[in-house]
Amino acid sequence: MRYCRRHRGSCSDLPKGDNPAAGHVSYSIREKRARRKFGFKAYDAHQLQALFAPAAFEGLALSARWAAVIGLYTGARASEVGQLLTGDVIEEDGLLCIRVSDEGEHQKVKTEVSLRTVPVHPDLIALGFREWVDGLRAAGAERLFAAAKADAKNGAGNWITKAFGRHLEQVGKNWPAGKRGFHSLRKTVIQSLQGAGVPSELRAQLVGHELDDEHHSTYSREFTVREKLHGPGPTTPGLDALNFGLNLPALAQLLLDTAPKPRAGRKRLVNS
Repeated sequence: MRYCRRHRGSCSDLPKGDNPAAGHVSYSIREKRARRKFGFKAYDAHQLQALFAPAAFEGLALSARWAAVIGLYTGARASEVGQLLTGDVIEEDGLLCIRVSDEGEHQKVKTEVSLRTVPVHPDLIALGFREWVDGLRAAGAERLFAAAKADAKNGAGNWITKAFGRHLEQVGKNWPAGKRGFHSLRKTVIQSLQGAGVPSELRAQLVGHELDDEHHSTYSREFTVREKLHGPGPTTPGLDALNFGLNLPALAQLLLDTAPKPRAGRKRLVNS
């Protein structure tokens, strides 16, 4: 057992849960370079159009459709989306927001900075997000996604990852090789915000990233939800700078359509 100078003893002497290094992983420069090279790839504009084309999007179950558009317009991790409660959709400063929290039963986050409040993008509102949540509340639902198992072994977002993965296999079967999945939506959001000129501190607060620079974490303030949405200054953009050019009216019909679809290959019976 290695001697711990800070605590004047071995790390085994520390009470359980008091290890200051718990949960922190350190990577060398070479390892970081490899992770960037072999990590998830962002979707380009053509791929996004294909994934969210109404004809293809219809193949997803309704809950998976909502999970996909929430991921696209927030950059949230699959686990964060899957564990959302109806109570996590809140009003703050007159704006509809999504709160990523660890306060509910079985809710957890990756790091402390993952706890955040994200304003709902105008496109998400146009897709009927408010009405969908109101409908769930009226039905007495506590969770946004009933398919998410709160205590699932691989996390509450495991079903989202699998459902979106199957969708990706169909839509992107002829795409160039690369690691893609639901997490690619997160990378797409981050890179799109970067390309739009959204400051790194604001991007980090929107997606729950921890900045490597200690100066930022020590001295930066929390942006308001209005600053997060519209930008902190007249020439500095925020989350609403995201513009993926999707067919919102057609997608809104699919997101609010709860009628079951007849299975392919099954003939509909007609009464004579």
